[in-house]
Amino acid sequence: MADAIIANPPKSRPLRAAGLFVLDLLGAVLVPAILESTIWRILPAHSAFAIVVKQWWLDVIVAAFMGFMMYRVWRSGTSKWAWVLPALWFAFRALPYAMRPPARGVFSGGNGFWDDFSGAGCSTEVVSCRNFFAFTVPLTRSVSYSASAFLASRLIKPVLQTDARHPSNE
Repeated sequence: MADAIIANPPKSRPLRAAGLFVLDLLGAVLVPAILESTIWRILPAHSAFAIVVKQWWLDVIVAAFMGFMMYRVWRSGTSKWAWVLPALWFAFRALPYAMRPPARGVFSGGNGFWDDFSGAGCSTEVVSCRNFFAFTVPLTRSVSYSASAFLASRLIKPVLQTDARHPSNE
């Protein structure tokens, strides 16, 4: 009976993978935001440009750290795919935005695709930061997380499980 509880039957594998994927997605997008909030208090930024630069650096570093550590602990292949949903989220906004014709009038809003999605437009008007924080930041975090998890999968060797009944040192 104990073996049935410990074993991972084939029916529960997709459910386990889905649960791990959700945990990886939270680890990629939300946990870096929580960890970064402490750093924001220690190193305040006083301009829009400083906020964007600090956001880029912290997103890459903190999410990469999270991806490496989560893979190290869970050894889940789903951590390498945490970028998929944020990439679809980014494409949901970026593709229609990139397809529209550029506005050339004096009173037309927006500075262009690059300004809105890279955060470069935040220094001219705060409204253009919306696309950066809502779409680019989750993509940056998840790509950094997944790339780091992929690197960890290549660097960390699998743990060999020895049988407790047959120790190798006898």
